[in-house]
Amino acid sequence: MTDQREPGLRQRKQAATALTIERSAVALVQEHGFQAVTVDMICAASGVSQRTFFNYFKTKDQAILGAEPGRLDERRVREFLASDSPDLLAGILDLLATLAPVGTEDRALAADRMGIISRTPALMQKEIERLSDVYEELKEVLYLRLRRSAPANEPPEETRAQSALIAHLIPGILRFTLEQQNSGNPGHPHAGTEQLLAGALQKLLPAAPAGETAAT
Repeated sequence: MTDQREPGLRQRKQAATALTIERSAVALVQEHGFQAVTVDMICAASGVSQRTFFNYFKTKDQAILGAEPGRLDERRVREFLASDSPDLLAGILDLLATLAPVGTEDRALAADRMGIISRTPALMQKEIERLSDVYEELKEVLYLRLRRSAPANEPPEETRAQSALIAHLIPGILRFTLEQQNSGNPGHPHAGTEQLLAGALQKLLPAAPAGETAAT
């Protein structure tokens, strides 16, 4: 009789090996810098052969970047589009929750990885290319949500431009959120993020002239 548990066990072992390689690659880059790290160094730190390494990753860069990004969850997309909540940032973070790691160790790895990517132009370019499909999907979802509540005199092109700009902001917001979680900041995963972003954006915008009230 075939043991039905064997494929699951094998997959868990494969996932554990891949994660070990990723963690070793990220740790080595943090210690020695991106250019100095080699596949041999990653193999030695991971306790695997080069053959095993290349069974999981084609290049050093791929081991540092990790698994290919997922896609937006269809159910979350529907909920986001149907929502009338004015808290757009919280809705976006919830929408992207399936793309973010959930375990404490996974969040720490993701935060370290994002720090490396932000400091390494070659990796940044590759990550942008990997995220292009998710970015395009997110941009379209944002457009549909924003267009529903846009003023009647706002041209669709302006709404699309706003959606694209917000989509470009998301990687930085996610990195900040991961770093906050990794530092042990207590509370809800999104706690404080919305308020901090609102305050920061207000500092970028010119103050309204005295006596002028905001449009309602």
